[in-house]
Amino acid sequence: MTSEMLRAAVRNNALWCNSVCQAQGVPGEFSATLWLHRQGTPPFYPDVITLTGAGSAREQEEAIAVLIRSRKGGWGVKDSYAALTLTPLGFEILFEAEWIGIEAVEIHAPKEQSLTWKRITTAVELELWGRAWGAGEPPQTTPIFAEPLLRNADIAFLAAFESEALCGGGILNRQSHVVGHSNVFAIKKRDRAIRAGLVQKAAEIFPGMPIVGYEHGDDLSDALELGFTSLGPLRVWGSPERLTEM
Repeated sequence: MTSEMLRAAVRNNALWCNSVCQAQGVPGEFSATLWLHRQGTPPFYPDVITLTGAGSAREQEEAIAVLIRSRKGGWGVKDSYAALTLTPLGFEILFEAEWIGIEAVEIHAPKEQSLTWKRITTAVELELWGRAWGAGEPPQTTPIFAEPLLRNADIAFLAAFESEALCGGGILNRQSHVVGHSNVFAIKKRDRAIRAGLVQKAAEIFPGMPIVGYEHGDDLSDALELGFTSLGPLRVWGSPERLTEM
């Protein structure tokens, strides 16, 4: 089951990245082994995501070598199975993380009574949500998350409020028979409560479905304490021109 959930988590993440790009009017492309975007993706989003593991690594490396010669600028690669060697192509490892997953029957996240959750439904709300999520980062000339995402019933932007003040949130996306959770943020350093609440909202909005994602560091520890299982490693690589954007 873990390998099945891992494959679903990888596919879900690629579909989510494609949804973000498609909402801006420029979707990516899928092959048997890669998702890729030739024109360049928004900040924090990769240009290439591997969809298969070590058995396809050489083919993927060759394809990436061709891609990076196709246009100037930086490239980001999500090495979903930590199987690539991209240093010879000029890439550096930006960070390493773990895919995580939890079956619906195993979700027992404690509900934080002081938090009120709201699903974002309007462009104005999405703009405010985006500012809160990106606090501390340089402002973007073009918002990363475009309004068409709100019209997709399989995608939910969620905000948590405490005493009517926005204190955190995250995104859910139902694709590839799982629910991906991502972009988890907490304004008042209540990361565990925000993630627990987001998991509970996932169980309410998309009942009976496994929840997946990826994390590293303290966020990974928090997720594992909530009952998530580590599914496998991943790496994110960046070429020098993209290092500050990922």
